[in-house]
Amino acid sequence: MNKTMRAALTQASAAVLALGVTAQVAHAATVVDCVGDSITAGYSLAGNQSYPYQLSGMLGGGYTVNNYGVSGTTMLKNGNYPYWGTSSYTASLRSNPNYVIIALGTNDSKPYNWSAHGSEFVGNYQSFISSYTTLGTHPKAFVCFIPPYYLPNFSQSDFPDPSRIPNLILPAIQTVVNTTGAPSINNYNPLLNHQSMYTDGVHPNVDGANILAINAYNTVTGANVSLLSGANINDGSGPWGGNQAHVASAAFDRNSTTFYDANLSTGAWDGIDLGSGNTKSVKLICYSPRYGFEGRMVGGVFQGSNDKVNWASLAPSITTSPGDTYTSITVTGAPAYRYLRYYSAGGGSYGNIGELEFFGK
Repeated sequence: MNKTMRAALTQASAAVLALGVTAQVAHAATVVDCVGDSITAGYSLAGNQSYPYQLSGMLGGGYTVNNYGVSGTTMLKNGNYPYWGTSSYTASLRSNPNYVIIALGTNDSKPYNWSAHGSEFVGNYQSFISSYTTLGTHPKAFVCFIPPYYLPNFSQSDFPDPSRIPNLILPAIQTVVNTTGAPSINNYNPLLNHQSMYTDGVHPNVDGANILAINAYNTVTGANVSLLSGANINDGSGPWGGNQAHVASAAFDRNSTTFYDANLSTGAWDGIDLGSGNTKSVKLICYSPRYGFEGRMVGGVFQGSNDKVNWASLAPSITTSPGDTYTSITVTGAPAYRYLRYYSAGGGSYGNIGELEFFGK
C-alpha cells in the first residue's frame, strides 16, 4: 500500500476515533476497541460498511465502538509496518477500553515479514495483549483467528499462497491463546470457501464484514445467537417481469447485491419457515436494502407467526431510509415463532430487500 493511501486511511480512522471517544465521555458507555489492519479499517468499503461500524449498530447505545484499524500493519515489531508505532495504537491505549478485539496477522504472513521475523510473532503478540490487559480499566482482550485470503488477489507478491494463513499464522495465534488464556474469535472458518464475500481476494466485502461483526457481537455480549435458516416463504407474486435473478430467496443468500423485487407493488413479503416443530425466539435482525432503492424499505416491518395467518411485529416499522450497509435491530422478549418474514408495507415498495438475517435461539 502506498504512503498516500495509508495516510488517508489513518486520518479517516482518527476521525472515527474522535467521535467514539467523545461519545464514551458523554455517555459513560462500555468501550469496545477494534484493533487491526485494513480488514478492521474497512479497506475498499464505505465507512458505514466496516465490521466495527456494523458492530456498533448491533451493540446499540450502551456501547462506544472505536475503529482503530490501520491498513498494512503487522503484529511483528520488526515487520515492514508495525502497528506498535501507529497513532491509533497510542489512542487505543488512552481510550479506557473495556474490551479490545485484536485482529492482526494477515500482513505478518507476507514472505518478507515472516521469513525474517516469524519466530518473534508469538512473543510480540503476548506483549501486545499485556499492553492492554494491564491498563487501569483491565479490559478483556479477544484474539482473532484471522480470515483466509484467496487467489487471485490485488497483491499476489505480498499474498502469494493462501495456505500461509492456516499453516503459519493460525498455529502461532493458537499458541498465543494457549499461553495467555486469552479468549478467541474464529474469523477464519466462517469465511473459508467464501471468496465471493471478498472485494479483492484479501479484504472481505460488506457481507463478509457482517459475519465478522456478528462474531464480535456474540463474543462481547455472550449472546451466542445463531443465524436462523429455513425454507423460503413469500407472497407468491413472483419476481418483477419474471426475472429469476430477483426471486424472493435472493434475500437470504448472504449476498447483499442480490435482492427480492416482487410483482406486487404494495404488501409483498418475504420470509422463512423454520420447519415443523421448530420455533425460535429472534434476538437480532440484520438487513440490507436494495442498493439505489433504499427508501422503498420505509414502512416495512419484521414479523413472526406460528400459523402463517396471524403475524406479530418483532420490532417497530422502519421509519427512515436505511444506508447502503447492514442495519441491525435488537429484539427483546419475542416469543418463539416458526415463521419469520419481512412485510413490505410501503406503497410502491415491491418487496425490495437486499439481504435479511434473523438471529436467535
